[in-house]
Amino acid sequence: MPQLIRLAAALSLSLAGMAAPAQEGPAAFDPADFGRIVIQPRQSTGGPVLEQAFGNYQNEPVIGYGAASPVVRLGRPVGRLDMKFRDGKTGFCTAFLVGGGHILTNHHCVPGMDGDPGGADSGLAAAQLVLGYVDPGNVERVEIFEVAPEIVETSRALDYSVLTVRGAPEDRYGIMELADADPESGEFLWIIGHPQGQAQHISREGCAAATPAVSREGKLMHSCDTLGGNSGSPVMRLTDKRVVGLHHAGDSRSGYNMAIPMRAILAASTVLQAAEGTSAPPVSATRDEGAQCSTLWREARSMGCAGYEAYLDACSSHVFAGMARRQVARECAAAAPAPAPTVSGALVVDAAGRGGYTDLAEAVHAAPEGAVIEVFPGTYRGGIEVRQAVSIVGRGAPGEVVILAEGGPAVLWSAEGGGLDGVTIRHRDGRSVAVEVTRGALTLERVTLDSDGLAAVRLRDDRGSVLRRNDVLPGAARGFLVEGGAPVLEDNEVRGARVAGLEVARDARPDVRGNAFRDGRGSGILVTTGGAGHFEDNRIEDNALAGIELVGSARPDLRGNVIRGGGQSGITATEGATARIEGNRITGTAMAGVEIREGAAPEVFGNDIRDGAQSGIYVHSGGGGVLQDNHIDGNAFHGLSVKGKGRLIVRGNTFRGNVHAAIRIREGGGGTYEGNDLAGNTGGGFVIEPDAGTVLRQGNRE
Repeated sequence: MPQLIRLAAALSLSLAGMAAPAQEGPAAFDPADFGRIVIQPRQSTGGPVLEQAFGNYQNEPVIGYGAASPVVRLGRPVGRLDMKFRDGKTGFCTAFLVGGGHILTNHHCVPGMDGDPGGADSGLAAAQLVLGYVDPGNVERVEIFEVAPEIVETSRALDYSVLTVRGAPEDRYGIMELADADPESGEFLWIIGHPQGQAQHISREGCAAATPAVSREGKLMHSCDTLGGNSGSPVMRLTDKRVVGLHHAGDSRSGYNMAIPMRAILAASTVLQAAEGTSAPPVSATRDEGAQCSTLWREARSMGCAGYEAYLDACSSHVFAGMARRQVARECAAAAPAPAPTVSGALVVDAAGRGGYTDLAEAVHAAPEGAVIEVFPGTYRGGIEVRQAVSIVGRGAPGEVVILAEGGPAVLWSAEGGGLDGVTIRHRDGRSVAVEVTRGALTLERVTLDSDGLAAVRLRDDRGSVLRRNDVLPGAARGFLVEGGAPVLEDNEVRGARVAGLEVARDARPDVRGNAFRDGRGSGILVTTGGAGHFEDNRIEDNALAGIELVGSARPDLRGNVIRGGGQSGITATEGATARIEGNRITGTAMAGVEIREGAAPEVFGNDIRDGAQSGIYVHSGGGGVLQDNHIDGNAFHGLSVKGKGRLIVRGNTFRGNVHAAIRIREGGGGTYEGNDLAGNTGGGFVIEPDAGTVLRQGNRE
């Protein structure tokens, strides 16, 4: 904090008349290093220093926070931009993914464009974006994407350029969210980038906006430590991790660093305005929401019943909400005849007052064992607790029957039977779950779950629940959390879960068939210590971490699943996990198709593992098991990479079209290799390094 005080004092005296320092080109490197991951920068010559440290340099390696840390996940869209110019010069900066196949960096990073009045000629002969360069000791996980040399959009005055990156990296690495707002004075910030071309670093200690945050010249002033190569780094506010500035310069004469406010760039950029992830600041959002609710209230008064219902759905806590509810109860009940139950003897719940109940919780409390409760369109506020076996059935089009709960679970279930069918559950409480089965059995079918909680559905002491054809919307930490019993999960779709689409824990043994787990920010399926079960014919696509992650699992059966894309491995087995992995198709993963480490020993039989960005199977750090009858084709590294001690049997596998060798063994790795077909790989059959352990080979075809 003394840094910030010193900075604020200096700025208060000198901001008004101070000119911004001139900008220099990107830090240079040896042209022979272009295309490599580890490169050595050359010392810049002449010109002002554009980045600097304040006091003790505190720009820390991201890997120091741990490979699975939130910092590493936050920095996934941030990469190193390596450039080779037609005049023989080189340079690197930082750039980050912003959506639409585009990256954002500084204008001064591609100075060749200054000679072209139209701004289309960057002067680049070649460029690449290096993503995933976090651990300098493990470059197998790094990916390189081609960057088109043509400029999409640029501004010398605002020092930004937008370029096109090929290969759709945002599908696996995500994008940075841009904020159309300046940070508050003194607000804490983070900067993630590649100083001096090194592996990813973060500046966070003493990193804050100045007072005022934005100078009269329109620069975002900050005290974050940076070095050459940080140009083009995103400046993020700590509160929501959205990008508030594009770092571009520093000046040792005045003792501060500078960024271009993202608000100014967004105002000038037609490309970024259309990109995904742009967001307004929370304060403005609150004001906008209030204005929208006032508008909806005025419309509701002219439209009548339908207008009041729409207003209440969107604005349940607005100032006129109580008046709207009374209006609905008084006027709308007579506007239509009472709904007729479709099941003889069913209890009827209708928000407009046309049935036996207007409150769902009251109907549940009054219902006898085995009753049917028919719920007609409307929004029913507050959670329900179900202790007797009743069937709650929504009677309306999708989205018309809504259970809305804030501050606790929407459904708390302890009955030994019954279920929910055809309703929408909206749950707003990050500390609880939308539907929780504490014990008993629940049939949940055709339910839309919209939750920001710990899980959309949590099954604790399960006695035979069935979850079928449900739709889990993005927002919950977990789509389904199964902590006991053997429930059936069938034909559900889970999108955008923050931790896992499905987490199986403790001694749970679920039967999971035909589901889709996709676009999550964590793993598609996570099976932790003691968890098992049967997982068959599921589609697991484009999750930020592993498709299926097995951590100390007790031999789950993974069979016939399709795993595509994703930010890490298709299947990861670790911490002594066992499993039967058979007949799965794993394609296009950012890391290994199957990764085995830390004492895990799965049986991997008859899988099709192809077209991954690294090795097909990666066994390391004491991993082992049996690999048999797999087809491992077209992966960008090796078919099988083995290092570190572990007991491994590799038998009857076929390796084709892998970019390097079929099998590479090193650093104490060993095992038994027999009857494998290793022909047709670019790097040959076996590569056994001098530091490999004991390798037994018999009957392999090379």
